[in-house]
Amino acid sequence: MTYILSCGFEIEGAGITPEFGNRALARAGIKGWMCKEDGSDGVDIEIMSCPMAFCPSAFNSLKSVCDLLESIGCVVNVGCGLHIHIGNAPLKDGVTREAFTNESIAYFENTNGELYTNHAEPFDVAIVKDVAIRYTRSALQPNGVNACLAKSRRDDGNGNHNKWARLTPLPLLEAANTVEELIIASTLGRSNYSRKYSAVNFKAWANGTVEFRQHQGTIDACKIWNWGLLLENLFQHSLNNRFTSGTRTSVTETPSIAPFVNRSGGRIIDQYNLMRVAGGCTTRDIMMITGCSEGSVRRAASLIRDRLEENGFPRLAVIQHDQISNGHRYGDGTDLNGYEIAIEVTVQGIGAQMLPENSIGNASIWAGVSDEQYQWWKDRIVALA
Repeated sequence: MTYILSCGFEIEGAGITPEFGNRALARAGIKGWMCKEDGSDGVDIEIMSCPMAFCPSAFNSLKSVCDLLESIGCVVNVGCGLHIHIGNAPLKDGVTREAFTNESIAYFENTNGELYTNHAEPFDVAIVKDVAIRYTRSALQPNGVNACLAKSRRDDGNGNHNKWARLTPLPLLEAANTVEELIIASTLGRSNYSRKYSAVNFKAWANGTVEFRQHQGTIDACKIWNWGLLLENLFQHSLNNRFTSGTRTSVTETPSIAPFVNRSGGRIIDQYNLMRVAGGCTTRDIMMITGCSEGSVRRAASLIRDRLEENGFPRLAVIQHDQISNGHRYGDGTDLNGYEIAIEVTVQGIGAQMLPENSIGNASIWAGVSDEQYQWWKDRIVALA
């Protein structure tokens, strides 16, 4: 299956002002683009596109902008970069590449720069993590992402990096399982100012994209387009050849720390800890230790069950024991009932699941790339060597 992904281009340049650039775009009748200031050293202007999809209309728009920039004196220097955004969700069923691109351009013009969206639900984070790992792992390969870029933009992942777009260490990417954890991994140990300077920027997720920032500045439309196609193919290959969707079953531990961040030291946390042991704890013992009434213990157990469910655990994670299972007889008192939080539970979910080793697709960044594109990049790598 071919997913249709949106994309966006941000071209950094020097030698002209945003005001001059916007007037030139208007005179040329080019729609779907906007020039704005950029605070990076050596950068005078950033030319950004509306969301598009890879299609002839998008390429023609990009080519028109690049030709215009060259004609009005825009240049690039070592401080300039190229940023490409890939949508974190496919377009909705039935939406074609051309239709999305043309509708987005019209919307951008009619709303003074607002971004158009016509997307389905976002991808599972496992897909994006796989793309980032494949991208990063290729860094040390002779024809990996570093070889595709100017020497000023290379990063070997071992501390030898450029200052504009650093790779996130592989162990941190591999340990991350949520978008928030990917963001933390890519910004760990860095100042607030430099946190956006990641080769793969997950902070753009909130705006519906994943941003790739490592490419050097250029106003060559073919170089921009081919880099974008390579990035899109990373997603297509992971989606189609490295993952399957459907029901997955896993055994996982319930939180060892009570999931009540606003109740530090409260009775409910003590009750949680008493319940999360093999066999659990009787209502009477919880009452004695916390000073709560029997009714309060029952309500807290119910709240704990609800909170665990909110965190993805089944309601059966909280087990209620009767008097018999606690070694007593019926009639001995309801306070001899008890509650237990299972240490481990079986969780079923629906989503992306990585294929097994015997059927998973190649992790190479070149897997799925056409022969024509592969040869173009082979020649480009030689030219950059």
